[in-house]
Amino acid sequence: MNTRSLFFVLLSLVFGVGAVMLAQNWLKQSQPTSDHPDQAVVVTMSVSVPSGTVLEAKHLSLQAIPKALAPRDALTSIDQAVDKVAKFPMLQGDTLHPDKLALRGEGSVLASLIEPNKRAVTIRVNDVVGVAGFLLPGNRVDVLVTFKVGNVRNVAAETQTEVVLSNLKVLAVDQKANQDSSQPLVVRAVTLEVTLEQAESLMSARGKGTIQLALRNPTDDSEVSVAQASPEPQPGTPVTQPEAVPAKVAPRPPEQRKMKIEVIRGTAQQTVTVES
Repeated sequence: MNTRSLFFVLLSLVFGVGAVMLAQNWLKQSQPTSDHPDQAVVVTMSVSVPSGTVLEAKHLSLQAIPKALAPRDALTSIDQAVDKVAKFPMLQGDTLHPDKLALRGEGSVLASLIEPNKRAVTIRVNDVVGVAGFLLPGNRVDVLVTFKVGNVRNVAAETQTEVVLSNLKVLAVDQKANQDSSQPLVVRAVTLEVTLEQAESLMSARGKGTIQLALRNPTDDSEVSVAQASPEPQPGTPVTQPEAVPAKVAPRPPEQRKMKIEVIRGTAQQTVTVES
């Protein structure tokens, strides 16, 4: 190797080391630090993502904000959020908190969105039951059931409607758990988040009559009076038969008395019976 070639090799090494040092210095300056006593570094969203998204490093960034504005227990490292599932739609600039994320399980993403001690139950709907396609994941609904009462002997059946469940969260419509579109879409199934007791009431209502979903305003948290199901007798409990109602007996007409009168006409004698 001649002197000229050696010079160019050394010059390339110098430029390479310089470029690496400049890049490290730029990265160190671009990363926010919490050296300032009044600031805190938190993890924020660099892009907007729908609910159910598995977060990656490209979705996240670090940002220094005043400590007074930093949420309590906010995430401070990107590694704490990578490979987690977003429970709610995230907007660009949102600060990440453990309550907004779920662990990514071995099952479907939907399973990670279910709150503890709750279940996902799917019911079949049509364009009417599904509120004309305006149901979206994250909406809240009330469940009504319409059924017939009466229809005993010659008595005409009457239609009755009751609210059986209130303020339920819609987890998915058909097989979509994300609000990727706000356009109405007629679906065939809706998945609701319920407790085990609510699941029993929902299944009983489905067999009792026709189910209808009522869409709630997102800001409406008002309580609704829910119809109580009649308790079923426990096994081994004697069933009390209704008391027999004595049949009404028509009063007997008063007994009529008969009298015999002897009538004598000349030499003829006749006995006549009369009623009193």
